Amino acid sequence: MPSFPELKGCTPEPLSNYLKALGILRLVVEQNADPKAKSYWYGNYFCLQTALSKDELTQFFLSQYRPTPLVAPWNGSTGFYPKDKAQKKLLAAFQSAEPQRFGIYGKTIAIAQKQVEDLKLEAQPKERSDKQRLLTRLRNNLPDEAVKWLDTCALITSEGISFPPLMGTGGNDGNFEFSRTFMQQLQVVMDLKTGEPTELAEPLLRAAIFDAVVPGLAFSGKIGQFNPIAAGGANASPGYDADSRVNPWDFILMLEGTLLFISGATRRYEHTAAAEMAYPFTVRSATVGYGSAAEADKSRAELWTPLWSSPTGLKELQSLFSEGRAKVGTRTATDGVDFARAISSFGVRIGLDEFVRYSFQERNGLSYFAIPIGRFQPHQNHRSSLLNEIDSWLLRLKGEAQKDTALASLRRSHRQLQTAILKLAQQSTGLLEVLIALGQVEATLDLSLRTKEQKYPTPIPRLSKAWVSACNDNSPEFRLALALAGQNLRERLVWVRFNERNYPQWQKSDDGKTIWQHGTLIKNLINWLKRQEIEWLQQQKRDSPAPDSEETRKQQMGFPIAPLGDVALWIAGAVDEERIAAIARGLSLVDLNSFETEYSAPSAAYPVPAAYALVKLAHYRELTKARLSRAVHKIFLVPKGQSPSITLSDQPLPHTPGLLTHLAAGNSLRATELAARRLHASGYAPAVRTGLFEPGDRPQRIAAALAFPLADWDMARLLKQVCQLNAQPDDKEHNGLLSAEGSNETSD
Repeated sequence: MPSFPELKGCTPEPLSNYLKALGILRLVVEQNADPKAKSYWYGNYFCLQTALSKDELTQFFLSQYRPTPLVAPWNGSTGFYPKDKAQKKLLAAFQSAEPQRFGIYGKTIAIAQKQVEDLKLEAQPKERSDKQRLLTRLRNNLPDEAVKWLDTCALITSEGISFPPLMGTGGNDGNFEFSRTFMQQLQVVMDLKTGEPTELAEPLLRAAIFDAVVPGLAFSGKIGQFNPIAAGGANASPGYDADSRVNPWDFILMLEGTLLFISGATRRYEHTAAAEMAYPFTVRSATVGYGSAAEADKSRAELWTPLWSSPTGLKELQSLFSEGRAKVGTRTATDGVDFARAISSFGVRIGLDEFVRYSFQERNGLSYFAIPIGRFQPHQNHRSSLLNEIDSWLLRLKGEAQKDTALASLRRSHRQLQTAILKLAQQSTGLLEVLIALGQVEATLDLSLRTKEQKYPTPIPRLSKAWVSACNDNSPEFRLALALAGQNLRERLVWVRFNERNYPQWQKSDDGKTIWQHGTLIKNLINWLKRQEIEWLQQQKRDSPAPDSEETRKQQMGFPIAPLGDVALWIAGAVDEERIAAIARGLSLVDLNSFETEYSAPSAAYPVPAAYALVKLAHYRELTKARLSRAVHKIFLVPKGQSPSITLSDQPLPHTPGLLTHLAAGNSLRATELAARRLHASGYAPAVRTGLFEPGDRPQRIAAALAFPLADWDMARLLKQVCQLNAQPDDKEHNGLLSAEGSNETSD
């Protein structure tokens, strides 16, 4: 429970209420109402840990509060130029105010007017160089209290001036000028002649701070981008339209709170790079990650406002805001997606509980509103840190996707990737969706390179094996996809080849390896198997192992395998093929060389068709004693020192012409007949001597299933069951189903 009642008028949303909370704390501490006051957020409200009671806090603002002198002679209609007749009366009223609480204000106005006259300005400066000269003179001559406001509105460097998004374009939002409105609202709640609060001041103050209800009280004014609802306009009330409604204290305390957001300059390379604006918790906009997100959204920036639950003093907050520049790895976050990645470690390290994400989006023509578009809780996210492996590549991709000349397909796939990364940073889950999105980005780049000859970034660098365990959702789709990806799948998907340093690069011409097309996964897997057969036969003529052959994979220390139970699910059509294809494309980016399968898959709910067992064995050219001897002894339960009832050949199985072609054409009878003959001729004596019928698309699914590599013990299991199967040749509907139970055994 809070040690001080919540300031229910100060909430994280809208932005005006958040800034109001900061303003209250800053003024209470800096103006010595309670120098030891601290603040924290409790639930959805701001709490002030102070020795002041509610009434004492109220009286401080009514009678003792000294307004910060906010002047902006670099803007128009501020009273500093001959044409500003109405505004000049406003400045004169503050200059002639005798109460001590307005003394610094009058002094500031006089100094600012002198700088304008010394530069002989007859109107607000239009050119940036003229504006910079005025701002520089003001910064060198104004009192410290006024300089804080100037540094909040503008950043002055040797390279020029920049305006932080929170303060519009230098303390104004279109024709709405903040400093002038600030003085006008002060007049509503304070008597400039006596310094006493007006009749309306106290009820309005209690409404602003404590959310007290003031029946029958109506007030108007502007608040600009800080509170879209209070700004009025269409659909802002039960009727068709509504006027702007602003409590003067809301606006006054809000602007006082903006002074914690003092801009600064930072250099990445001091001796070469120009200074860049660094504004607390502010980054470029990323129009993803919220319900109404659209590529056409016009947003000038994002502000991520921090919330904290531990009592924190003003000095600690000033330090927090001065260092509110989150980093991704070793670089500064540049947009909303980067910031979401960064706060997984940054927010935890500095003790923050939550961030509210605001986007300054264009509405009503040229006006901007600070719209809350989500909340993020900082937490250690080791999955998100894996993106650091390709961070520089992601930056290059972002640069290409944001170009006006970028293809719509690239912008679309990049947005999908950004959305997936943002969800990962927010929820600590979803790395698999990021991996899938990366695979789709590379597919888009590949297609663009082939058709448009665009110059895009280099292919995605190989990802580490850590991605596999971090992405594994323990689904049959993932395991099957991993088994495909471990067979040099990337070269089959896109025109990417690996140089002598094992680094990916774009292939400039078609070498026949890339066979993937738009279509079903079944069709692509069959095409892949056919291409493997062609390459194998070509390499056999040269007396060397073929790429992607069993012999090539056998020489590796390990490679991903598909559990037999999952293959049974595939054949039965009980898996999501599109999901498998998408995951396999993503996993193809991972370096799976020398990969050892670590999972233990559960037994399948579906048995393995005998037709698959026959063709898989006949297609498996490494059905040799050297390869399967240990597995056969285990599966056939042969005592140590004895030989199994089946004799393994020392030679690989010969190629079976037509087997794959007949299966792909749906002729399972002919394909299984060829497989049975091949096994019988090689001395394995299968119980089935005639073909087996498979209905519907099962022959094609069985053909595609040949692309999934199996463990040696699963191959031995298929061999045992095929040799022991009781054939029923007269029943053409007989599937000869085999059990897939125990398919998670290992060869140990």
